[in-house]
Amino acid sequence: MDLKEQQNVFRLLWEGLLLVNRSGLVLALYIFLAILLNAVGWVGLHFGVAPIFVKLYNFVISAFLVVLLFRVLAAKADNFGESFSNSISASVFPTIYIIIFNILFSIFGIVMTLFGGMVATTLKLPGLVAILLIILFIFIRVVFAFPAIAVKEQGPIKAILYSWELTRGKNLIRTIALFLLMEIIAAACVGAIVRTLYVVIPLYYADSFNITALTPEWYAVGIGCLLLFIGISFWMTATMLLFFLNCDYGENRGSYTPTAQAELFDQQTQVFGADNNVLPANLGKPVHPEDLPSVSVVKSSVKTGQDAPNIQEHLDQVYQPQPNDVVEYADEDRMPTILFDDDTARQIEANRQLWEKKQEEPKKDEGEDTQTIKMSK
Repeated sequence: MDLKEQQNVFRLLWEGLLLVNRSGLVLALYIFLAILLNAVGWVGLHFGVAPIFVKLYNFVISAFLVVLLFRVLAAKADNFGESFSNSISASVFPTIYIIIFNILFSIFGIVMTLFGGMVATTLKLPGLVAILLIILFIFIRVVFAFPAIAVKEQGPIKAILYSWELTRGKNLIRTIALFLLMEIIAAACVGAIVRTLYVVIPLYYADSFNITALTPEWYAVGIGCLLLFIGISFWMTATMLLFFLNCDYGENRGSYTPTAQAELFDQQTQVFGADNNVLPANLGKPVHPEDLPSVSVVKSSVKTGQDAPNIQEHLDQVYQPQPNDVVEYADEDRMPTILFDDDTARQIEANRQLWEKKQEEPKKDEGEDTQTIKMSK
């Protein structure tokens, strides 16, 4: 999928699922890291660490994992070659920005709640509905602040303003449509999982299902449902990220300049020598994929599909001459019949006449030297 071209929401949902599939190994490492980081909080509670510090730690870790998830998915979606370890180190400062953004948004939520309560006491239900719609509208307009902070490393205020710009006009309708589809899909999948765990299994498998003594098969079912829930979360996040990147390219499409790219084939390419000549095979330093970021274009050329009209006309006269353009030389020249164009024939004729004049000049000089000179007495 070309993110530089505007895509519809259904294509973005499908590509989000494919992105999760392509990022399987990285997402597995992400899940392992998330389990380790959350286990630190559990260990802290076990060793008597104050709950307030554990909650603060969990808050920071949650923000860090959100940023890291956006970065690892963006590395696969936009192909900018960031490794998992680099994504971890690059997520530190955006995590601070995410925390500041959450604090600002929490303050806004508290203010709007208090204001909505005051309105509800005077205007009753219509006023409360209006407040909820305003909050929902603002939430949709700033929904891209998270990926803007995580991927573009913008500050919280700049990310909010940038998200407000991305969701204006037609993009606002596309954003609402996408989030409605995401909510419907997520609610349907999660509802099916919950119904399976709490209704279907206890009702239809009551004889074999005993929560106090579960068999390995039931543990496998529970793990499968958990992985399905995590996969749905990854899918929705990937779809949101692709939509952000698609809108981001659209916002900057007018000033977008493609960068030079180099492609390597199965056969390794040899570099140029000091004299700018290609080195023989098996000599020199071969170019590997990891060397591509340092490759720069020093010379380029463009060849069109058709030659210039005057060049093509010239070639037609030389290689496919017309009968009136053919110049045939006599046999005494001891040369085969040669085909020339008009300009070449005229130049040859002028050179021949000039040569004949040079041949006649010595004869005139010799005739003057043989005359008898008479001297008077």
